[in-house]
Amino acid sequence: WDMPYCTNAPAVLPADEGALETHQWTRPCPPASPSASTLAVMSEMPPALGRVRPTVERRLEEILDDCRRRWEDLGQAAPELLKAAESVLGGGKRMRAVLGAVGCALLTVPDHRAKRLTSADAVHLGAALELYQASALVHDDLMDGADTRRGLPAAHRAFAHDHDARGWLGRAQTFGANGAILLGDLLLSLAGEEMSTLAGARIARESGDGAARRARAAFDAMTTEVALGQFLDVRSENLPLPWGQDPVAAAQRMHDDALSVVRHKSARYSVRHPLLIGALLAGLDPHSPTAEHLAAFGEQVGIAFQLPLAIFYLSTLHLVPYKVFREQWRYIYVGLLTLSAIVTPDASPVTMMLMFAALISLYEAALAVARMVITARDGREALKWTREDYEAHAFEE
Repeated sequence: WDMPYCTNAPAVLPADEGALETHQWTRPCPPASPSASTLAVMSEMPPALGRVRPTVERRLEEILDDCRRRWEDLGQAAPELLKAAESVLGGGKRMRAVLGAVGCALLTVPDHRAKRLTSADAVHLGAALELYQASALVHDDLMDGADTRRGLPAAHRAFAHDHDARGWLGRAQTFGANGAILLGDLLLSLAGEEMSTLAGARIARESGDGAARRARAAFDAMTTEVALGQFLDVRSENLPLPWGQDPVAAAQRMHDDALSVVRHKSARYSVRHPLLIGALLAGLDPHSPTAEHLAAFGEQVGIAFQLPLAIFYLSTLHLVPYKVFREQWRYIYVGLLTLSAIVTPDASPVTMMLMFAALISLYEAALAVARMVITARDGREALKWTREDYEAHAFEE
């Protein structure tokens, strides 16, 4: 990978004992696409990426242990809440931590790129991202009334069950909801503390805190955006149907609102923000073309990978019958190929086809799950229903 080092983009070399040295490169930036370089670094380091998850998980354990020591005078309250935090943090794929580590390595010279993935900056950022992700999941499960998360009871259900089992006063559901709100708040606070720890460590190493400040500002902006996107989702669910309005305009407005929810609630903070925050931490100029290309790439990929969820709900709710998705596969594949060409950041047919293959896999996986759900709920004949058939079936019931 030939990263276009610039005079305004310092490359970072890990030094001994975790210290970081910053080197200015005077070679001017070539006119190559910055996003192509971004994609290249992602495809170059798979073996090293495998070390990110266990390293971040060890850091998460350290954070929870430190919090227990600091608040041991609270009796059983702190250990109980931190035990719930430990449960919520368990079992994740740590993809945001991995993407943050990739961002941290973007400006690193090739010989030291693998080491940079598990540097102090990458680990602190990864832990903060995972803590925030857990916070968002706890609050999201509560708002959705979800029963489980990763095969275990959702946090509010676990708190309610604990209340019942101990025979405490008051309503178990109220205690469960209150406990989940406070657990999400605790995880969010710990995420903020970890970003502050990151900034303090950089200052102690005399690495300068400009990059850390920009990364922290981007992290705070991410948390704000997700909260607003979550409220947009809640609000959209409660809006009345647009009876009596122009159907074309109403459909376009509903489409725009749905895409806005996907973008601000999940797509950006799943891919775009982790990559960008890591890159800013590595010294990327937030106003550079590289930052713009990286943001665009991360956003489009984040939206694309929401595809399975959209297809699953559309088909299982019969808003778009399963039969349509199955029979019109040729046109859908062409659409996915077009989407691959749009979101792929360079002109390479290889990278475009890799993206195309990933989207097809997600599409087919979503249909396979939808097929199982529809068959179990309505029978195999429901796979052949049209929209009219479903309406007639619903009317009969």
